Amino acid sequence: MAWNPREIKRKAEEDYEATWLETAKLLKRRGRFLRWPKGALRGKPHPICELIQRFRSILLSYGFEEVINPTIVPEGEVKRQYGPEAPIILDRVFYLAGLPRPDIGIKAELARKIRSEIVPGAGEELVEGLKAVFRAYKEGRVEADDLVEEMVRRLNIRPEQATAILALFPELTTLTPVPTRLTLRSHMTALWFPVLAALQDKKPLPIKLFSIGLKWRREQRLDETHLYDSHVASLVVMAEQISLEDGEELVKAILADLGFKEARFVVKEATSKYYAPGMEVEVFIRHGGSWVEVADIGLYSPVSLSNYYIRYPVFNAGFGVERIAMILYGYDDIRVLAYPQLYAEVEFADEQLAEMVRIGELPTTPEGFEIARAIVRAAELNADLPSPCEVLAYDGPLMGRR
Repeated sequence: MAWNPREIKRKAEEDYEATWLETAKLLKRRGRFLRWPKGALRGKPHPICELIQRFRSILLSYGFEEVINPTIVPEGEVKRQYGPEAPIILDRVFYLAGLPRPDIGIKAELARKIRSEIVPGAGEELVEGLKAVFRAYKEGRVEADDLVEEMVRRLNIRPEQATAILALFPELTTLTPVPTRLTLRSHMTALWFPVLAALQDKKPLPIKLFSIGLKWRREQRLDETHLYDSHVASLVVMAEQISLEDGEELVKAILADLGFKEARFVVKEATSKYYAPGMEVEVFIRHGGSWVEVADIGLYSPVSLSNYYIRYPVFNAGFGVERIAMILYGYDDIRVLAYPQLYAEVEFADEQLAEMVRIGELPTTPEGFEIARAIVRAAELNADLPSPCEVLAYDGPLMGRR
């Protein structure tokens, strides 16, 4: 049963707690309304996830070990890897911020309001208990998402009373985020250096690792080719000896496994500082009569590696998952590919529209059923009649009259 969102929204703006409690009656705790047959219908995978699975299978087949790299990177890691180029790179990253935990005082006027209006009949012990909860919250002994539950448990009040009490304190609603020196990873590379430093004396060489995950970039615009977040399939190989040619052959093989038989490797003119000079290469594949960049590869700079006391050469490759998926699945807008539920234009066939139509009221008498059948017949016989039009569908008895 559908409800009226506008009406619920209006009531919630007037009295959120009362509406929150009242609308719970619209939901059912018990009853079986759906069935869950396994295998009767095939689900629909996301194309990006499908491609990620293909990447995983390919890289595992070449003997790579899959790892999960952290998504939060201290600013200092970027500086260690990029050297003097770091300020330019950091301009593109998202810095994390957190809300401070304020000192919350309970004035006498608020204490009276709590005891008289929100929790009628409560004694002074409730106010003292509330002070203890706020103190524990300030000191970090109570997490923010546990605050309401902790108030309910310690003060023996209802959840709606706890949230009504919190609404009295502007200190909780006027907080300003405080920035940290932590960033969301903008390059998977930022994580490979500490990972390889930790493993170089624990695993035999060559060490072959891959990780597939999100990276975040503070793009200046969001459009058909730019998102804040996108996936990268990143791999590293650390060996006593490895050449850029070795890496190029590996990348050719991976792209061939994805169905791309032609690849072009172009040395990047302006090398990123974490790569050695002349050792960063952009990878292009042929698509639709042109060459499209799909990966960036190279050999890490001994300077950046030495900042982590890494003693061996490292080859790195990063494949743009969304870019390759757009080519494989025929998309021209990355937003539609990544978030079809938000950006894709919906088109329905006549059959799909017909399946969505439901009859609000059904006939209950023989005459009513005859009229319904007559309407259907008239619609079918006159389907091609130009609109607007008027067609006689039924001429006969109804409720004792003609």
